[in-house]
Amino acid sequence: MAVQRLECAQCGLAWNRPRQPGRTPRFCSDACKQANWRDRVGRDEYNQRRRQAEARRARELQIRMYHREFDRITAVTPLPLQRALPLLCELAGTTTADPARLTRIYREAALAWHPDKPTGDHKVFQLLQEAYRVAKRRSPRSRSDG
Repeated sequence: MAVQRLECAQCGLAWNRPRQPGRTPRFCSDACKQANWRDRVGRDEYNQRRRQAEARRARELQIRMYHREFDRITAVTPLPLQRALPLLCELAGTTTADPARLTRIYREAALAWHPDKPTGDHKVFQLLQEAYRVAKRRSPRSRSDG
């Protein structure tokens, strides 16, 4: 049986293996393969891709949380007013829960979460509409909002 001498392209580690058909491995481990990729791509781009992946995961978790919240709303258990205003602000990305700016906050959130937008989501948009409906109906200054 013929033996093949291999050397890792990243760390230089050498090893023997029986000759096999197919591709010859260039790296001794997945860690060396990933390190080689990071060196080729560059640290900046690697870190940028990692941050983008983390942001995508965080947004997916946020969307799942909103979906669960929407699924809990029924005729028997409606969305409470104490949650409606903070939810509107959360979806709009603002910090002030001012009942006087209710419509503006809703519109900002609607632009972000509308299902026709690439970043939109149907269930989250329905949750937004329900939160706005509850807040608008029970808000003391809802008549002067515009």
